[in-house]
Amino acid sequence: MKRFLHSIRWQVQVWYGLILLATLVAFCFTAYRLAWDHQMRGVDRELGESERRLIRSLVRAAHPPGDHDKEFVPMPRNEWMRQLREGKIAVSTETMQGFEGAGEPGGAYFALYESDGFLLAKSPGVPEGVARRFLPVPERGSNEALRSEGKRRELYRSTSYGMQGVVGRNIEPELELMRRFAWSLSAAGGAVWLLGLLGGWWLAGRAIRPIELISRTAARIAEGNLQERIAIARPGNELDDLSRVLNRTFERLHDAFERQKQFTADASHELRTPVTVLLSETQRILKRERTPEEYREALETCEMTGRRMRGLIEALLLLARHERGGALPESQGAGDLVQVVRDTLDHLAPLADEAGVTLRGELPSQPAWCTADAGALGVVVANLVLNAIRHPGPGTEVRVAVEPEAEAVQLTVSDNGVGIAPEELPHLFERFYRVDKARTGDGAGHTGLGLAIVQRIVENHGGSVTVASEPGQGACFGVRLPRSSTAGAVPS
Repeated sequence: MKRFLHSIRWQVQVWYGLILLATLVAFCFTAYRLAWDHQMRGVDRELGESERRLIRSLVRAAHPPGDHDKEFVPMPRNEWMRQLREGKIAVSTETMQGFEGAGEPGGAYFALYESDGFLLAKSPGVPEGVARRFLPVPERGSNEALRSEGKRRELYRSTSYGMQGVVGRNIEPELELMRRFAWSLSAAGGAVWLLGLLGGWWLAGRAIRPIELISRTAARIAEGNLQERIAIARPGNELDDLSRVLNRTFERLHDAFERQKQFTADASHELRTPVTVLLSETQRILKRERTPEEYREALETCEMTGRRMRGLIEALLLLARHERGGALPESQGAGDLVQVVRDTLDHLAPLADEAGVTLRGELPSQPAWCTADAGALGVVVANLVLNAIRHPGPGTEVRVAVEPEAEAVQLTVSDNGVGIAPEELPHLFERFYRVDKARTGDGAGHTGLGLAIVQRIVENHGGSVTVASEPGQGACFGVRLPRSSTAGAVPS
């Protein structure tokens, strides 16, 4: 239950329900107020008409009975008020019929007073206390006010000639109509709110369905199914971008696991042979007593095998270090590629002489600073040169050239050896990959990791490595590294 209440769908539903409820309440309240104002304006117009009929009736009553055919000329207000006070003017029966049933629904009433409180005229059923709510007498013109008193609506008026009056009406029919309207609004609003909640629950479910799909797919991937990917149902929306990012992440994760599995399998395979040689040799020599010369030969074999294992382990450690990816600490420095090549060629000259290979450097006179330290550059240059030395042909010459450019430094290691078959080129930078025996010989001292290490170091420093070769025409490896504007110390 707690998990359900904390789910995105439930939280979205709660917020949606609250917003929808607030919107409906505001709409219903506004609709009710507009309807109420409309009803009151109608009642107020009716009260105004009743007041005018009442006053016209009193004014007509003050006209002499024999002069009805003459032009009507109202008498002065003071005289009219005096006659009204003395009872000489009275409301006509016809007019009074419009003010009957004051206590009944819709019934009207009126009351006229002088400013001193003297009652001039009133209809039956006038509520008590109306005189206390009269407006003050103005100096000129009249004051008017509309008031609601319980179930009554009243129009109060005070004039400058001293008359104060009220015309009211029972508004129970309007109140009942507004009550029914309020209940209708509440019922309609409640129905719309419930339907909105159901629709919102359905829409929230559809909206988060891709998230549930992503979650389930990620759970299956976490369980070990690394080849599964998130299906993108509706391209172009926000979850589409999330799905693509997660799919790319899963692909990189899958590739990393596959590389790790392959790395472990290859390392195990490569280490199994020297370990088997060590065990076999020690078991053979321990079966019986041997001569000192036989022991020496066995120890030399074990030493050679141990050296091969050490070289393989060091290469594996170096490759694993650079397999972490991203910028390594040494990439923050700068190394002079020209000086590194000179030192490397001097270091590898004895091996080249032993293999009958000529080393030739084509180097500029000025330093070529790269975004990499001398140690990383030395590994790259040494592995490329050693790769050429280990696969010599008749009269093989290895040419190492450095060419500074505006934004990068180009390193080229080429030879005129036996070359590489076209089908071998795509696999050269794979770990533990060796070409056929015609090129590799017996593979003594060759781990198959040199070019893989070169590629990883170069890529980790923002560079690139390429290879071109044709059988019988040698091979050419090209390394391009970002040029550094900061001159570091020249390596010793």
